[in-house]
Amino acid sequence: MRIGSWMLAGACWGLALAAALGVGSVETKAEPAQEAAVGASGEPPKPLADRARAVLETYCAECREVGAANGGALSLGALAEDPRLVTPKAPDASRIYRRLLASQAPPPVSETKPSAGKAEPPSPVPPVPHPTPAEIETVRDWIDSLPARDEACRERTIISPKDTEAVIDRWATAVGRAEAADTRFVSLVHLWNACVPAARLKELREAAASLITALSRRAKPLEIETLGEESAILAFRLSEFERPPGGQDVLAEPAPDVGGAELIPADWLAAQALSAADALGLKLDGAAHRAVADLARFWTRDVDLVRAAAERGTTPRDLMRQLAKLEGDLVYPARKITYATLSRDVWSRFARVLAGEAAPETVKALAPQSETEIDVLLWPDQPAYAPRDLVTLNVSVDRACHLTLIGIDPDGKALVLFPSELEQENLIAPRVTVQVPGRDAGYQLRFDRSGEEKFVAICQRNSRRPDGIAYDYERQRFAILGDWRAFVRATPEREKAIEAREAADAARRKRRGRSAAAEAEPPPVDPSGPAIEGRAAIVVRIDQAGGP
Repeated sequence: MRIGSWMLAGACWGLALAAALGVGSVETKAEPAQEAAVGASGEPPKPLADRARAVLETYCAECREVGAANGGALSLGALAEDPRLVTPKAPDASRIYRRLLASQAPPPVSETKPSAGKAEPPSPVPPVPHPTPAEIETVRDWIDSLPARDEACRERTIISPKDTEAVIDRWATAVGRAEAADTRFVSLVHLWNACVPAARLKELREAAASLITALSRRAKPLEIETLGEESAILAFRLSEFERPPGGQDVLAEPAPDVGGAELIPADWLAAQALSAADALGLKLDGAAHRAVADLARFWTRDVDLVRAAAERGTTPRDLMRQLAKLEGDLVYPARKITYATLSRDVWSRFARVLAGEAAPETVKALAPQSETEIDVLLWPDQPAYAPRDLVTLNVSVDRACHLTLIGIDPDGKALVLFPSELEQENLIAPRVTVQVPGRDAGYQLRFDRSGEEKFVAICQRNSRRPDGIAYDYERQRFAILGDWRAFVRATPEREKAIEAREAADAARRKRRGRSAAAEAEPPPVDPSGPAIEGRAAIVVRIDQAGGP
């Protein structure tokens, strides 16, 4: 990315960084995650997946919750499939990686407890485990090694609602309309469209068949047909069911319109059946129950752009272009589903708005405010770019905080885009879209070549800057961080160097009789509050096709 004609060439960044931060003596060890894997015994390193699982089992509570839902064992496969937790090949955009970064700060070493009107001496506080930079790097490497979520279907033809209607119509003509009227269709078409690999789709199809058989209450096996070349539609006869007399019937409930009105989404059916298992008298053995629960999670977890497009029978690129045109109250949910995720409930309502079946005000996309993190939404001003295009980044947060926006070029070199000498105040208000560059910033951002540019937004309430970043606008208009991976690994050492330099500067001012308070920057918005922050990251692709 180019920032004005006055910017020094990228080859000068490393020297400028060392001079500006005063950390030129800080060395970054090569591949700390690999060193940790080898261990003191000199034994060969364990596979990357095993090392990542060990780190996540120790430090990631959300990961353990997914494991508990998966039968007790932490499943890396289940994590990788969850768009809220992991974005394959994009660690900075992955929630579990961001949470590990936020949890690496050292805990307090002691506390004072009041007793009988007086304070007791500080007592030791049991140490709380925090991941090391090497452990965090292991998880980053694992996420980076995952295949892209759409890799399994880059050569796969999307099945549209018209396609499924044609398949069912041909089948009904072949078997006869009377028999067809007695048939229900359970669909995995949207899972096919969402790039679920063929082997995984087979497992989910078998889980759906097990569920249908269990719901039938038949002693004999139920005849279930598969329709279409992809075997993504299951057909069965209602007349073969033992319908619950006067009881709850999940098949009688209106199903969401996902890929066609005649289809019952398999994962929705699984979620509905498990939530009403007692009322339905649903009986599944251990293996079958785990398989059906696995299928149900495809419905209950958050929805990303790939899944949203799959349900609408279109491509992510086409849906992105459609969403980019929305305005007013629909801008926030449109950007959220494009560059992050929406909860299932919000997406279901938003999908009805997109289909013209509900008014825009029915979408309540703003989630309840979290006590432990800030909701940060980051998006570019266009869905696609070509070399030489200008770009403006947009950021919205759910509470006042201090924003830092970092750009990472295709070579992995990082630069703080905001704040800068040209835009120094980084306190932003809630639910107000902040643009970088601002209209009166005096500079522009331009992509100068094809590739992938990454952007990371960090917003904090009790600090004006993230650890490891310092500003010296007399030397640099924009703070240069150098190699992003190396910067992340060396953040604790950098922060120590910055604090030491600030302490030395304060001592020097005191010796000269100058007031430190007069020269210090304003305090953060919530200096004594909890150390909560929010992070968001996006990947922007630049190619010759480009276009708005």
